[in-house]
Amino acid sequence: SQIIKNYRENPFKPVKILDDCKTNKIVEIEEREDELKGVLLEVIPRRDYLYHDLAAHSLGYVGEINKEELHQYDNPKFQGGDILGKAGLEKYYDDILRGEKGGREVEVDASGQEIAVLLYQKPVPGRDLVLTVDKDLQLYGENLLFGKKGSIVVSDPNTGEILTLVNRPSFDPNLFANGISISDWQRLSSDTDYPLTNRSVQGLYSPGSIFKVVTAAAALEEGVTDIKRKIYCSGTFELAGRVFNCSKETGHGSLSIVDAIAHSCNIYFYTLGKDLGIERFNKYMQKYGLGEKTGIDLPEEAIGTVPSAQWKEREIKEIWFPGDSINLSIGQGYLLLTPLVVHSLITTIAAEGEVYKLHLVKKIISADGNTIEEIMPIIHKKVNFSSDTFKIIKEGLRQTILKGTGWRANIQELAVAGKTGTAQNPQGETHAWFIGFAPYENPEVCITVFIENGGEGGVEAAPIARAMLEKYFNIKK
Repeated sequence: SQIIKNYRENPFKPVKILDDCKTNKIVEIEEREDELKGVLLEVIPRRDYLYHDLAAHSLGYVGEINKEELHQYDNPKFQGGDILGKAGLEKYYDDILRGEKGGREVEVDASGQEIAVLLYQKPVPGRDLVLTVDKDLQLYGENLLFGKKGSIVVSDPNTGEILTLVNRPSFDPNLFANGISISDWQRLSSDTDYPLTNRSVQGLYSPGSIFKVVTAAAALEEGVTDIKRKIYCSGTFELAGRVFNCSKETGHGSLSIVDAIAHSCNIYFYTLGKDLGIERFNKYMQKYGLGEKTGIDLPEEAIGTVPSAQWKEREIKEIWFPGDSINLSIGQGYLLLTPLVVHSLITTIAAEGEVYKLHLVKKIISADGNTIEEIMPIIHKKVNFSSDTFKIIKEGLRQTILKGTGWRANIQELAVAGKTGTAQNPQGETHAWFIGFAPYENPEVCITVFIENGGEGGVEAAPIARAMLEKYFNIKK
């Protein structure tokens, strides 16, 4: 057996013969200590996730190191049987949470039986993390998304602290901490709703109309449009014999950019997309940080797909057509982003270009509760748009709530600004989006709501954003 093999390979190293020993068995072994020479009882720490599936994707889970990981780390501090972080914060901060092993140096006789303890080294406990997450708001968000597939991100644009990071569906990390059974693993890994996927950080989706904040910034900065320019929306837009439709079949009539944002007029943005062209689009997507990681303290963050003429030629083996720019102008086509990257769009606007690095850890403390390190806000990037550009876009987002597609997120006691998005999805039902911030004048929080196959953003995502903001600001319904 494997136990005998392990013993023969290293007769002086203890071999585990029983895991998860019950209390009655422990008592029996202790009572028969004299008969069971060489049998050691060892206490193995186990992680207990008290709130089960709450924030499971952020917390992650621990598990026993496997052969591949032993080979990957190739570090003498890791041995078979060790517990390490496998996902989420557990994995990202494993070195901090881990601590140091203790040990004993013993004298043995010719048969390998222990005679005396020569040296004892006490183990050093790992450090603890204090999170930025608001537990009550997190729980509230998870309940709002129960039964759906999606994500909610809430952060403070003035610090980058993440207050809520909801991913649905979820899982119970205790299943992994105690050694997951084959049946549980098969159930989770074969589930077509992908409960193990951190949608906020790893899911890639078309952003739809919320991308219009990027198109608007590019057009305003490049002088393609301004506050005075009106564009007429008849409901359709023709280019090279192809017809592109507006969300309002009868058309919006003549609109300014503020009205176009508020009513999410496709025709206005198609016109901007045609006039801008892909090179200028790429310039401003890069300024917003698209195609980069946000730098959040979680492992395996996805970058997404940010198309360019060169990308299309390389990946699709086709040139970039003007129609591709039309699709891109409203967040459709080849563009795929994570909800967290989408969230960075609204934090950029709320903070008027001074974008703080998103993070989940507030401070690192010792086992006895003393602060070792405070995680200070770090500016991730500065987006140097003119103050007029930010002012115009923010006014468009405010009008979206007051008289446009985001009216379901309106709160009488709180000035909310936001943008809805309904993203076409070739695999099925459209995705629903909402991004926003509040209060309008001095933003305290930014919010992103994403519902996979959720339908219309204004109908499905906006009310959830409203409920989250009411909860955060303690506004009675």
